[in-house]
Amino acid sequence: MEQLPRVDPLEDPYLALRTALVVVICTVMSEPLGITMVMLPVAIGMSMVSNQRGGLNARVFAGPIILPVVAVVFSWIAAMTVNEPFLFLLVNGLLAVVGLALMLFRGSRGGMLLTVFPAMMSVSAIYSDYALAGIRDAMVMGGILVGVAATIANILFPPTTRRIHVENPTPLDSESPFAELAIRVVVYFSTLVATFAIGDMTLLIVPIMMIFVCGEPDHGGRVEQVFDRGLGTVVGGVVATGGLAIYYLVPQFPVLVLLLAAITYFLIEGMSWGRNRPQFYQYVCSVALVMILSSITGANSAFEVVFQRIVLTMGIMLAGIALLSLLEAIFIAPKPRRSAPLPA
Repeated sequence: MEQLPRVDPLEDPYLALRTALVVVICTVMSEPLGITMVMLPVAIGMSMVSNQRGGLNARVFAGPIILPVVAVVFSWIAAMTVNEPFLFLLVNGLLAVVGLALMLFRGSRGGMLLTVFPAMMSVSAIYSDYALAGIRDAMVMGGILVGVAATIANILFPPTTRRIHVENPTPLDSESPFAELAIRVVVYFSTLVATFAIGDMTLLIVPIMMIFVCGEPDHGGRVEQVFDRGLGTVVGGVVATGGLAIYYLVPQFPVLVLLLAAITYFLIEGMSWGRNRPQFYQYVCSVALVMILSSITGANSAFEVVFQRIVLTMGIMLAGIALLSLLEAIFIAPKPRRSAPLPA
């Protein structure tokens, strides 16, 4: 997939403001719309809008349209197959193969749809029918809410450029592409099956983090993933802890909304001016928003949410990289070194 380019403030000076407005709308409107998992539309809305590059086009609004459809389809598949273990594993395995192939060979974001969302629905289906219905409804209503919020934000604070951004993904460059795919499918699918066996919704982050490691076409990009998502989780945990400390001093809903808006604005602004890669600031923002909302609306304490997210993210990414490197060293021959030409 394409590395998210830095935001040009001359082309889009309002990206941070637009993203913060979407977060505010999603936070305020989730409860009236009956969305129990508030963090889903908030995090998805933040991610989709902050991914926006260049002028307005149909692709900007494709995500909110696709999300409800994906939620309904994959929740139905999970519900229909969860009581048939062989079929359940077969469907998830085939989706993993196709999704990873799209990510590796085409650099396509469509691969994420075929891996992340089926994993979310399948783990929820194993946990309980109520959990599956909850996450499905949150994604359906959340997609609609994000679409409306993104439309309002783009009308009020549109990009100043009309240049249409064309993605330039970097696919896998390997002399053994199918072996590379097989290794990554084995590592990811084993993680997914282990999560199924445990049946704990709090471990849903484990296969999701693993797909980011396994779906990275560039071997060097794995280190960048650890930095962006690993260190980003730690920094996001620190930001969330500070935000929760302020909220618990004044536990009022307007204070929560202002905190989420301020965190979003300053972190997304870093995508234009920060020294690190844009993905780092986006991921720190996502982690901070999810941790704050999970701590306030969930059953676990703030310390449990922050500590568990940091340990799971760092642990699974380091384990995934180590396992992939080991299997690649065993089953994939190293590229032959090109010898320097002999002097005449």
